[in-house]
Amino acid sequence: MLDWCRRLGLGFKGKKGKGKGMAKFNEVQKRRRAAIADRKRATQGDPLTGKLKQKSQPLSISGKRKRKLFNKWRREQKDAVAKGLITMQDVEMAVSEGASEDVSKHPTQFHLKKSVKLKGKHLKKKGKNKRKSHKPAAGGAPVDAMVE
Repeated sequence: MLDWCRRLGLGFKGKKGKGKGMAKFNEVQKRRRAAIADRKRATQGDPLTGKLKQKSQPLSISGKRKRKLFNKWRREQKDAVAKGLITMQDVEMAVSEGASEDVSKHPTQFHLKKSVKLKGKHLKKKGKNKRKSHKPAAGGAPVDAMVE
């Protein structure tokens, strides 16, 4: 069947030529990935072994989870005070010690997505400030600088 299709010029290739292009791309992609990995090892890897370090994902806690944990911690503190295991002075001292020791040099930055509602309001205004100013006008009558 393939022979007469080729003779007539119908362009039917069958199974023989089907995967050649993809295989070539796979080889090119494999070489590209290897080159990228080598560059990364050279710049970021260990100087002696060239191995890359496994970096852990940054821990991000949602606001809801943070509130839940904080409420749980407060409840435990309240129970401990009620049972007499610790006194209020101990709690206050622990809080003041933690505040002085746990201050980090680099402030944590949070990425906040702007909600669709806010974006929509901004687009409707088109950059114009439509509200009236709450600041009063400059007080007193205008004074000429040359008079004084």
